[in-house]
Amino acid sequence: MKKRVVSMILTATLCAGLLAGCGDSPANSSSEPSATGSSQTGEQSSAPEESGTEEGTGTEDETAGDGQWHYTDVDTLENPNVTIALYWDAYNEDGSYNTKNYAYPIGQAIEAFEEKYGGTVTIQAVGWNKGANAIAESLETGDSIDLVFTEGNKRFPGDAVSELYLPIDAYLDYNVCDAASVDAFLYKGEHYVYTNASITQPYLLFYNVTMFEEESLETPTELYNKGEWTYDKLLEYITYFTRDTDGDGQVDQWGLEPSRVKRQNIGYANDAMQVYEVGNGELAASIDTPEMIQYYEFLTAYAAIPGAREGCDTDGQWVERRVCAMMSEANIAAWLPGGEGYEGSDKFDFVPLPTYDGRQATTPVWDNGFALSASATNPEGAAVLASMICQYAKDAGTQELEKLCDAEQIERLNTIMTKIIPQRREYEGVSVGAGEGEAQEGTPAQTIIETYKSQLEGEVEAYNAALQK
Repeated sequence: MKKRVVSMILTATLCAGLLAGCGDSPANSSSEPSATGSSQTGEQSSAPEESGTEEGTGTEDETAGDGQWHYTDVDTLENPNVTIALYWDAYNEDGSYNTKNYAYPIGQAIEAFEEKYGGTVTIQAVGWNKGANAIAESLETGDSIDLVFTEGNKRFPGDAVSELYLPIDAYLDYNVCDAASVDAFLYKGEHYVYTNASITQPYLLFYNVTMFEEESLETPTELYNKGEWTYDKLLEYITYFTRDTDGDGQVDQWGLEPSRVKRQNIGYANDAMQVYEVGNGELAASIDTPEMIQYYEFLTAYAAIPGAREGCDTDGQWVERRVCAMMSEANIAAWLPGGEGYEGSDKFDFVPLPTYDGRQATTPVWDNGFALSASATNPEGAAVLASMICQYAKDAGTQELEKLCDAEQIERLNTIMTKIIPQRREYEGVSVGAGEGEAQEGTPAQTIIETYKSQLEGEVEAYNAALQK
């Protein structure tokens, strides 16, 4: 395999392997996109396992004459040269594919693109969550970035509002970009990011089946199947498994791994959001809904469990699996047997995050993808490359999912993924997350609402007014 020449804008600080994960910065770790993907179809990929091909899915025959743009119909490009900004290089120094810190087979897609169209893909490794910053710089300098890897958590819709991304609907191939995932990047009726269910990672509740069986407890999956997977059951299990097992007065086993769990995702899973989008980019305040009250009450109850929120001394690494019974994460490969080199004998499974009444509401997702830069000089070439990356990611994700999951788990995951929500709800000047700290300190939900309702409504009004300027 040939070695790549990489243009470095900013030296990236690499995460300590995929298991350690990354948040908005390497120091603020929350979750790195995983090496698997979730597949809404669970279909068997027909691409070769190692390389994959854009022709592998037979999409040309399936879509002939449907009037939509498909990258497989693009036989030649007037400009076959594309510049892509990535967090890290897609290749290692020896020219092999970088698989440790990227979930997606970007290198495979790049080489297939160059072979088919005869051009060169130039990689700019810009560092964690710096793609939009690189676009802003390129607009000032007159340089061109055609395509950028982005993650929507905190960056979208802000980057669309700031006009750093171009709408992609003219070059959107729904054979490789599923509607549920790309709709996470819908702003004022236009889509902005190439993505699919193998790139958009769902936040699930993983649990140690063996620990539940040893305690003769109903598993979260059994409860989910009965419509009884609720906030109360999660709190009950957190309380039950959080223990001082060696009698030294310190908690050393947790019901829910405390140092990495994103509690707001438990709110999103229950349709609890302080603000929501109402169309045309505008917002409405919703801090006083029943779902928000239920979420605040959950936070209060969770914080009151002795030891449940004490930090784990993980030194940036994952907690040993026997140290926590449950884990809220988006990394499927890290938590299912057969993934990430796990050699233990315990069994693991997953369910969606619980809701107040046991219904399946929404599934928060880590919303990643590839955006067309506002400085792009070759949008068509960038669209083809982005689509090819999505194709390779889809094929690889399907293969990995089939390796890790049985048929029942795949069907369950497909059901979970029918209704997703991006865990990215941040808007400039709007206090998303208002009252969560107070709830954890025991402040009643109604008091929180009385404190923040007028403030939040004023912030939303100002945000909406700014959009019209």
